[in-house]
Amino acid sequence: MSDPNKEFDGIKQADNPLPLWWKYVWLGSIVFSIGYTIYFHAYSVWGTEDFFSEQLTEYEKQYPNRNVAIASTDGSNPLRGNAAAIASGQQTFQTYCVACHGPAGEGLIGPNLMDKQWIHGSTDKEIYEIVMKGIGPEKAKLGRGPMPPHENSLGSEKVYQVMAWLASRNPNLKATK
Repeated sequence: MSDPNKEFDGIKQADNPLPLWWKYVWLGSIVFSIGYTIYFHAYSVWGTEDFFSEQLTEYEKQYPNRNVAIASTDGSNPLRGNAAAIASGQQTFQTYCVACHGPAGEGLIGPNLMDKQWIHGSTDKEIYEIVMKGIGPEKAKLGRGPMPPHENSLGSEKVYQVMAWLASRNPNLKATK
């Protein structure tokens, strides 16, 4: 059996009991937390579901629907040629895409978006699907890295804006086949 009053690194270790007041505070905090949990979930009218719905309503007011419907059945970009969308798309590209595709879209880790060769398709519909769903490492081609999905981070409107900017810079991005 080891000595309870041993010294370790210059600190004498004594096996003293906790003060009585500390034990009462500890016991009181446990009783309070149990009582509060019962009150909150059984008797309170303000629950987490109400809080969540309030936050959701506030978010929807602050950020209206970011997803826009596809304008045509052929999958072409509804914002193609829109000057305001092109300007917003350039700004979004500079914020989110520049790290992988370079400042002018010439490619770094991700492929070059300004040349004639499109690795995963060159139509609006194909590019939209790639940007929204991403490309995993198993589908990455020509030694390029994977691409994260931007369905939740950007939403369709910003993706269409970036595609409008790309189409204004690279005529090889086609609206349809």
